[in-house]
Amino acid sequence: MSSIIGVADADYINAFFAANTTYSQTQMDSLANTALSSGIDYYQKGSYDLAITQFKRSASLSSFSDNAAKAYDYIGKSYVKLGKTDQAIKTYEEAIRIYPVHDDFHLALGDIYNNQSNTCAALIEYKAAVRLDPTSTDNRYSLGQSYLTAGQYSDAREQFQQVVNRAPTSATGYYGLAQVERAAGNYQAAISQLDKAINADKTFINSYLELGKTYADMGDMTQANEQVSYLTAKGTTAATTAATTLSTYITQVTQPTITSASSKNGFSTSLGAATSVATLDTKLATPNSTKLFSMSFVFSKDMDTASVLNRYNWSISRASITQNNGVYNGGLTVPTTEATILPIPLSIAYDDTTKTATVQFRISQNAKGDATIDPKHIVFKFSGIDTYAKAMDTSADEYSGFSGIV
Repeated sequence: MSSIIGVADADYINAFFAANTTYSQTQMDSLANTALSSGIDYYQKGSYDLAITQFKRSASLSSFSDNAAKAYDYIGKSYVKLGKTDQAIKTYEEAIRIYPVHDDFHLALGDIYNNQSNTCAALIEYKAAVRLDPTSTDNRYSLGQSYLTAGQYSDAREQFQQVVNRAPTSATGYYGLAQVERAAGNYQAAISQLDKAINADKTFINSYLELGKTYADMGDMTQANEQVSYLTAKGTTAATTAATTLSTYITQVTQPTITSASSKNGFSTSLGAATSVATLDTKLATPNSTKLFSMSFVFSKDMDTASVLNRYNWSISRASITQNNGVYNGGLTVPTTEATILPIPLSIAYDDTTKTATVQFRISQNAKGDATIDPKHIVFKFSGIDTYAKAMDTSADEYSGFSGIV
């Protein structure tokens, strides 16, 4: 008989049971093993429904055996592959009932809950796996990762240290410790652990990815991008995927900046103190007249549209030494004839294709027609967020004519 069950073999098994009222356990075990092999073959080919049928047959032919345990595990894995996680969970729960001392079933069930972001349920299963086999580095590593996700850094650190103690030549324990330190904001400690991970296994791609993320969190984008270049140069599928992931992360954590500013309707920020408002636009030569002006600002990243359009995230002010390192009107007393600009813009428009915000504000002429202003020392500032909820880089969140973008 073939070692891989097909339709004919399945018919043979059915015929076997029909023709035999009694049969030996040895025969049952043999048929169970054949069905298990057939299921594994289907599983490897991606025929998960057919694989499940054979695994169920194997488990029923030789209940409570090692083959049945393997069959349950493969049934669970097959359901996961099919996206039927509810059935996978039920399968592993049944397997745990039948094989209460098998830590691997708890580990697999924990993985399912973890993928569902059910941290509490995952923690319960990983704890059970460690309790059943505290010597398993896989169990402790998974528990550590679950603690890390839950924000329980001390508990996570303890589990990863146990991994290091049991497998000091493996990169995974050091890598886990680095993740904990980065999450806690201890970046130098994270780098130290990653150096150990890389020394232990230079092929462990996640170490380089984590190193790049750590540098990015520190604001050292040069070093972070060096890790991108290193991963890209390796050329493997895993390294290329990691490089893409890291590039995306660098983009996410980089704080947005204003990269350029301009006005297309006459608000010249090169004009200094005591500039007649009529110089900005001839319409303002008429007493009590008003004129809408605008400034456009280009951002370095895609911005959160609602944040940009929120007028209260913008401010328009006169430069001062304490806030802007500049002095409005040359430091002289501002005359009563000085025109004022409201501190909050009248309106904002945002073009997300060009990442450009246009801020509108009004300047008015006085009753005598002799109003002045110092456009060079008017400061425009934005305090919103980008699409990743990152706040503005305070080194480039405002613009004025006298200082440019700062």
